[in-house]
Amino acid sequence: MGLDRRTFLQQAGLTFFTWGVTEAGTSSLGNHRLTALLKNYQQTLAQPSNRKLALLVGINQYNAQDDLTGCLMDVELQRELLIHRFGFKAEDILTLSDRQASRENIETAFIEHLTQQAKPDDVVVFHFSGYGGQVKMPLASSEETAKIDGSDRFRLANCFVPADGMTSGKKNPVANSILQETLLVLAQTLSTTKCIFVLDTSFNQTARSRHGSFKVRSLSQVADYPSPQELSFLAQLQEDFANKGLKPSKRLISLPGIVLCASSNNQVAVERHWDGFSAGLFTQALTRNLWQIHPRNQVQVALSRTAEDVEQVMGIQQQPTLSNPEQSAIAYYFAIGDVPHAAGIVSKVDQSNHVEIKLLGLPANLINCYGINSCFNLVATPENLPSKLQVKSKTGLIVKAEPSGAIASIQVGQLVQEAIRIFNRNLCLNLALDGDLNRVERVDATSALANIAAINSAVVAKEQNADCLLGKIASEADPATKNSETNNQTFAYGLYTAGGSLISKTIGVAEEAVKVAVERLRPCFDNLLAAKWLELTCNEFSAQIKASATLLTPEIKSPLWQRITLVAVNNPAASTKKPLFSLNSAPLEVTKNLPLIPKGTEIRLNLANLDQCKLYAIVLGTDADGNINALYTPAKTTNGENNAELEAMAIAPQEKLVLPPTENSWQWKVSQSPGMNTVYVILATQPFSQTLKTFAQQQNFKLNQPQVLNVTNPMAVVNALLSDLHNTSGVASELLPNEDVYALDVNRWATLKFVFEVISV
Repeated sequence: MGLDRRTFLQQAGLTFFTWGVTEAGTSSLGNHRLTALLKNYQQTLAQPSNRKLALLVGINQYNAQDDLTGCLMDVELQRELLIHRFGFKAEDILTLSDRQASRENIETAFIEHLTQQAKPDDVVVFHFSGYGGQVKMPLASSEETAKIDGSDRFRLANCFVPADGMTSGKKNPVANSILQETLLVLAQTLSTTKCIFVLDTSFNQTARSRHGSFKVRSLSQVADYPSPQELSFLAQLQEDFANKGLKPSKRLISLPGIVLCASSNNQVAVERHWDGFSAGLFTQALTRNLWQIHPRNQVQVALSRTAEDVEQVMGIQQQPTLSNPEQSAIAYYFAIGDVPHAAGIVSKVDQSNHVEIKLLGLPANLINCYGINSCFNLVATPENLPSKLQVKSKTGLIVKAEPSGAIASIQVGQLVQEAIRIFNRNLCLNLALDGDLNRVERVDATSALANIAAINSAVVAKEQNADCLLGKIASEADPATKNSETNNQTFAYGLYTAGGSLISKTIGVAEEAVKVAVERLRPCFDNLLAAKWLELTCNEFSAQIKASATLLTPEIKSPLWQRITLVAVNNPAASTKKPLFSLNSAPLEVTKNLPLIPKGTEIRLNLANLDQCKLYAIVLGTDADGNINALYTPAKTTNGENNAELEAMAIAPQEKLVLPPTENSWQWKVSQSPGMNTVYVILATQPFSQTLKTFAQQQNFKLNQPQVLNVTNPMAVVNALLSDLHNTSGVASELLPNEDVYALDVNRWATLKFVFEVISV
């Protein structure tokens, strides 16, 4: 099955897995440390036990590289997921952190904890978060030769960098790292095929964006030599296989098992700093999406959502991969049981029923903005007892909450689901100032930004959470004025996404003053803030409205993407009519990363109301240039020429709405600008009256025809939208901390999101 670089379920990447070695001898190892580790291996594998074993490695502190900040959080997220979501026992999970995670300790732990203990029907998980790198490996006589610098003969090998991953040779650096090949052979010593490797690292040495606000998890320098100890360990493993008449497979794709990689080859894996915590962008997205799966909702959907979350931020710089797409079972998701989806878990309870909740199943950007008095419902509380917990404070992923009224006894480990989402209305953008700005430019930019309402603060790139970044774009100087002695370059200012992608329409003229640039970018800041607010309304995982949306193009008759609220997936609405969409399966398309749509392509949207009440819809979107657009299909206008009103888009119970309504009607086309696009379908139980009035106030709005509207007043539209959702929710005043908040009830609205990439060809 051939799949391109964009597919999440692709056959690229690392596939370190298992075919059975059921007779492990040790005679060939002599006094090597493997002798003791592999002793009695045959007896260990005698009977299947259905046990679940995990080895989790996270390294923030390195002896010869800049420290990372999110790897220990990755391990914590993974551990909580395995225990509370997939039934692993705490004693069966071994964690190696920082200085514990030396090369020898990791390899020893793999053999002792996984190889020696795993039986044929067990589940095995290996997770690595830390630096990756490359090392020059001498070519064997049987390998294809290559000439480097006229004399050296080597190939570049990928490696995983442990805490002691770099040592100093006499002249050149030596990589004391774990070779990819070593991990491949180690994986083949396992007797079980139910295994998964999660690798939140990258090996990329190619040019990378200087402007991103994240740390990259790959070394920029190629090591000249692998360590002799690592080569010796690998040779002993290979010799043991050979003495048993076996040969470690090098056909990675032919091996059973699953590998989840944070990025594809020649890409980067990054970690992001949110308010109060750092984590791998991939691991945070993966674990939070897996908290939302349910037996009715296939696991592959969570993996597909993970790819979307990562690529929406990083674009083509980081595209997660999953090996062996033909596998019908995904290792550590075996036998998850009928566990409900969850936003988090109760981690502490005091005598007064005050609790701490770890928000493991929510998007990190949402947790960042969560307001005081937001509410969660306890799962599986006795009937007729209030189950609402109200947030009183937040630090990183942890919130402290109190019961709202009388409540049943709360237990550690109890799951919670989102109930009421509260935001401060003054939420703004965090703008990072790139390191290429000098001191004077920083001072001038900070002064100018103080007058921009959409900006909350200017932060330091790579050190604090940022929504976008102000930086320079270099250009060649005019040959007539260029100073050949100083080789001066001219610069323009522009905005970059948090992931380091330049927003092309934001580039100014050469030698523009930074204060002038900030003022010029004022409309762009409004667009980005509006997009941030739209993202915060997404609640497919918690909405209690039963609805779905499907994106199609005329060229591709099957859906590019289908979104459906979890409550609809898990509790299909009974209906005597023919189902609008199949609810017994996951969304129809889960094998791709982001859909690729040529610019100018016509698209259609099918909205289905699977609920028992009428739903009202608003469709908004963002394009690669940062613009906000709205889709509106009015039926008529009323109340006279001077008091025109727009009719709401409504969907009756168990009915659907197609936009545009027929193939021969008006056309809805994607943007002409290549890059990431997002479509938000917002559904509510009451009409969007304020939002429609705000649409009608735009000068470019034509009341007598359907259209894709370029929103020129994005913050006015978004504020009206949030006000409509707030009013529809009707949250009791005693639950609100003050009047300057939006309070949204998951029973009253649902926002379904589509992300796709517009391409030139």
